[in-house]
Amino acid sequence: MSNEADPEDRRTPRESRLKQEHRESILSALKEVHERVHASQPEGSSPKLSQGWVDRRRLLLVDLALHLCEEAVKGETVGTRELAEKVHSVLYVAKDLAPGHALEKAAELVLEALGEGDPDAHVD
Repeated sequence: MSNEADPEDRRTPRESRLKQEHRESILSALKEVHERVHASQPEGSSPKLSQGWVDRRRLLLVDLALHLCEEAVKGETVGTRELAEKVHSVLYVAKDLAPGHALEKAAELVLEALGEGDPDAHVD
């Protein structure tokens, strides 16, 4: 067994953690991208599987991925249930853009796993 400290050891000094100014900078950048995504939404409706529909699904996927990123960095702790719910949403929309890759099944498995987890769990 090695005497070296585990790099993921929770007892690491506070200085080795994500600094608040970096967290705020990342969240600010995510907010800016989020605003750009919303501003890019095509107007009007599009028939399913048309290029307009695909573009809308792409932007929705980006929007959901941004929410996932925000959830991952927004606080000192990560709400595990919230994070898993956002992963589910990303997978569920991604299935439309990657048919035949069982992403809907993966999304369902994430939902099933939510029932097994601690609803109040947080990770430092």
